[in-house]
Amino acid sequence: MKISSRVEPLVRDALDAAVKRDFAKLDAALKAFPDDQTTQQGVELALAVTVYVLHDIHQGKPSEAETRSVAEEIARAEAWAQPTAEETSEFLLKLVSGQPFAPSVPSENVFILAFVSAANLLSSCRRDDEEWWNYLDRAEAAIEAA
Repeated sequence: MKISSRVEPLVRDALDAAVKRDFAKLDAALKAFPDDQTTQQGVELALAVTVYVLHDIHQGKPSEAETRSVAEEIARAEAWAQPTAEETSEFLLKLVSGQPFAPSVPSENVFILAFVSAANLLSSCRRDDEEWWNYLDRAEAAIEAA
């Protein structure tokens, strides 16, 4: 996947807001995507980062039980964004299995969950000696190399 130099900073800003659990800043960052194509590319990048981190922390594709466990932790930790454990589980299970989100996960939920999940995983699963944005850099390098 080629990461657009126009999209990446917008994604990074949205992830930064989600890591900081700042709903107003996240809302502004998401509204900064100028058009549908850029928004789609941004969501695709956030989804790819989420998949990368899930595979990284589980040394491969996570099992259904592992995915549900991660979803419960995301829902608990990110209560400020109001994701439920059930909707986060459904979202991550669909993402990991490559299945379409619709109709079980509404598109507006995918939009928010893509950034909240990626931000949570980047900040909570990073190495002790790195910041979340360093983990994002590693994820993006792997995504582009794939």
